[in-house]
Amino acid sequence: MSGEAARDHEARVAGARVLGDGTALLAVECGAVADSATPGQFVMVRAGSCGDPFLGRPLAVAEASGGIFKLAFRVVGRGTELLAAKRQGDTLTVRGPLGRGFFDRAGDTPARVFLAGGGVGAVPLVFAARRLGFARIAGATAGISGAGWEGFADWLKEAMPKVDLHSDDGSVGKAGTALDGLPRSLPPGAEIWACGPVGMLRALAARFPNDGDRIRVSLESRMACGVGGCLGCAVPTASGNRRACTDGPVFAAGEVLWDELED
Repeated sequence: MSGEAARDHEARVAGARVLGDGTALLAVECGAVADSATPGQFVMVRAGSCGDPFLGRPLAVAEASGGIFKLAFRVVGRGTELLAAKRQGDTLTVRGPLGRGFFDRAGDTPARVFLAGGGVGAVPLVFAARRLGFARIAGATAGISGAGWEGFADWLKEAMPKVDLHSDDGSVGKAGTALDGLPRSLPPGAEIWACGPVGMLRALAARFPNDGDRIRVSLESRMACGVGGCLGCAVPTASGNRRACTDGPVFAAGEVLWDELED
């Protein structure tokens, strides 16, 4: 991450859409972010420059091209409520792009990738799918709670038409979880790229105990600064504690000490 990437930028809302189920979409005009963001990276976003709330919200980039990047997020507090109220022409403060994404891991991009997202964890996988291209996607699966997530599910089907949707209550897609859409064993030469709640990712790692180096997971963590200064997003790994904001958020599943990672 460069010093340029860590700067705050004033950005303009190019488009806004409220899905009616507590989820919102923003298209943000900011070339400094859009022109350099890669799948799995995130931005710290504040609704304005006045410091209310003081801390930005870490949101994954859902798409980036032509000087505009997109965000899709769940409204869960004051910060995201203020962001969801933004309309075209309004300004935001953004810091980023931040972190190491799915394509930052050493080695060539695999020929085939299975994508698995849980809840809003599916957002960075939309960006990954666009960069991978149809030929490299072996399958895409996403899991949501069900009732109350219909708007997000509709957007996800628009953004990833071939996604295999599952819901806990069976009201959207098939009954089950995102893991139900994955193969029972990982084919040779293929990888899994996943993002979602820690419990989902822990279960994914346990399901493929011998394939940890072929599973890339993006960890959803609480963050304060997003640039490694506060040490508030520590991830226990085989090589010691690492920071989700700068060393991640994407890690190999096999390096994370899942029993020590808090949900």
